[in-house]
Amino acid sequence: MKEMISYSPEFQRVLDLWHRANDLNDAKAQYELASCLLKSNQKNMLQKSFALFKKLSNQGYTTVQTDAQYMLGICYENGYGIGKSYQRAIRWYEKAAGNITNDLINNPDPEGDAFHETVENIVDGKSNIIEALDEYLFGEITPESMENMTEAAEYGNVEAQKYLMDVYYLGAGPIEEDKELSVYWAQRAAENGDTKTMYELGRKYFYGFDVEQDYQKALYWLNKAAYQGEDYAAYGMIGEYYKLQKQNKEAVKWYRKYVELKIKWRNNRLGWKTARGI
Repeated sequence: MKEMISYSPEFQRVLDLWHRANDLNDAKAQYELASCLLKSNQKNMLQKSFALFKKLSNQGYTTVQTDAQYMLGICYENGYGIGKSYQRAIRWYEKAAGNITNDLINNPDPEGDAFHETVENIVDGKSNIIEALDEYLFGEITPESMENMTEAAEYGNVEAQKYLMDVYYLGAGPIEEDKELSVYWAQRAAENGDTKTMYELGRKYFYGFDVEQDYQKALYWLNKAAYQGEDYAAYGMIGEYYKLQKQNKEAVKWYRKYVELKIKWRNNRLGWKTARGI
């Protein structure tokens, strides 16, 4: 009678993945297998992991492609299965970040669907869509309401400062667009500690939107936003700054964090309980 051969659960999982990845050409299994192999310190295993990620990164679009592109960035940044290259790591992180747009377009997005439904409800049956949106965003704008809001903003109310920043940026109701006033109130709100406004102000200085381009001021506000936990976009812009300065070792750290947070954001948007990529 033949003895039954048994394996540990971990080894059995790897065998199952190997079968699905190779015999069934299952892209998700290939990604999981590459991730398992990446945990090995053996050179040939790291090379196999890199080769799988490279294959998945260059295939036709899937969400697996996005995550594999992110992992290729990890490989190049750390020299896993390939020579270390910060420039190539940045290039793959950028590809992954761009591909996340496709992930949202090609998959159900409950958060985005809810937003579109809200907008449709706002403008439904309204002859002037712009007025309907202005009213939804800013409420009824009168000389008295603007006077009260400005007084509150002058006394340091950050919500009032952000309100004036937005209303002057877009123009609404009787208020005409005034980019200079919008920047003024953005500056006040950022100085008042609002992290989202810190990012917006950094973005303006980085690209020269409504202000004279100034990388040092941009970096100042983006760093403040990033270190206070503001969204992933600040990390990406800081990475772009260091890339422009040809400081790729510093740039790659920010790009990696940027893509990692953006993937987490994507996963939340799509309501994925478990997800690859991190």
